[in-house]
Amino acid sequence: MKILQINKFLYPKGGSETYMFELSKALKEASHSIEYWGMADEKNIVDDTYSSFVKNIDFNTLGLVGKISNVFSTIYSQESRKKIAIVLDQFQPDIVHIHNFNFQLTPSILPEIKKRGIKVIYTAHDSQLVCPYHRLYNFQRDEICTKCVDGHFSNCIKDKCFDGSLMKSTIGAMESYFYHGQDYYNKYIDQIISPSLFLAEKLNHLYQKEINIVPNFVELALPDVDTKENFILYFGRISKEKGIIDILSFFDKHKINLKIVGNGPEVIHIIKSDYIEYLGPKYGNELFKYIQKAKFVIQPSKWYENCPMTIIESFACSTPVIGSCHSGFLELIKDGENGFLIDFETNNFEPILLECLESYDASFSKASKESYLNYYTKKIHVPKIIEIYTKVLNESI
Repeated sequence: MKILQINKFLYPKGGSETYMFELSKALKEASHSIEYWGMADEKNIVDDTYSSFVKNIDFNTLGLVGKISNVFSTIYSQESRKKIAIVLDQFQPDIVHIHNFNFQLTPSILPEIKKRGIKVIYTAHDSQLVCPYHRLYNFQRDEICTKCVDGHFSNCIKDKCFDGSLMKSTIGAMESYFYHGQDYYNKYIDQIISPSLFLAEKLNHLYQKEINIVPNFVELALPDVDTKENFILYFGRISKEKGIIDILSFFDKHKINLKIVGNGPEVIHIIKSDYIEYLGPKYGNELFKYIQKAKFVIQPSKWYENCPMTIIESFACSTPVIGSCHSGFLELIKDGENGFLIDFETNNFEPILLECLESYDASFSKASKESYLNYYTKKIHVPKIIEIYTKVLNESI
């Protein structure tokens, strides 16, 4: 079948992009035809086959005048609607699979797809449909927030969720009010895929159809390591919602070796210690070698996670994970088998974490690898996606 993959960024910017490219690679291997559509960017790793990519919009670099002039196109983009028509008419896909598209591409593209009778699949990589800020987290208060899920999008304005900016937050709330008021998502999306039950339950507050739950996957072919080294690993974004900065003193206090891989705004707050080593960002096999050697990977996230790739990658490397006891962590980590679940927000987490770290034995690594092989491989994931495509295509238009 012919599949058009849509994402605003067409280079490996984050987890959703990595997933889209890995899925597309696997679909090509299964003899399906793939094209891409999104924003033009010199970092793109795919070709603009039909000269239809839209202009790049980077809200972080726009000045006040630029932001004001882009307010309407942030909510509804005429350019996106015109440009997607080009690739739809020339490529003529059977399925359009959408990933992240709000704000830069906008949902204005959805009626253009549906009027051609093309089926639309949407993988929800975040909570955009129910949270204008799409993070279920208020950075000003440094706490989880589900006010818009349970109430009204005006909470986004009241709490200035977008970087503390009233203007940005108003635009975000307007976008949500407009498309939900027009019932765009129920009318124009044939099937939503959620990588976790946790996110699916949030989306079902406003999306009326059944949501398919298909966890993320990773395809790694690394030789097993014989022995683990004496360190714990954190890898990922280093920012306050990830919780890692809050527990650094624990490792220094108990003289436990911690290696940190990644980058982000909180790097400057990594404490200097004989037991904490900051390695900077690592990618690919260089990163995976560190994961393989670690006794545990730790993910003390304060905000809600969907289906963290860090956990699946750790399991693929036979490394158990200690994670927060909420959101998508609960669906991946089997407490006491392939890792541990801890409430890092309680005052007494330290003795619990210490006990978990001291309990490591080879059975945890074995259980981690088994979790990966049983649930999170390409062999398991891709047939489920193709089954969804086929089912949607067989439904009457």
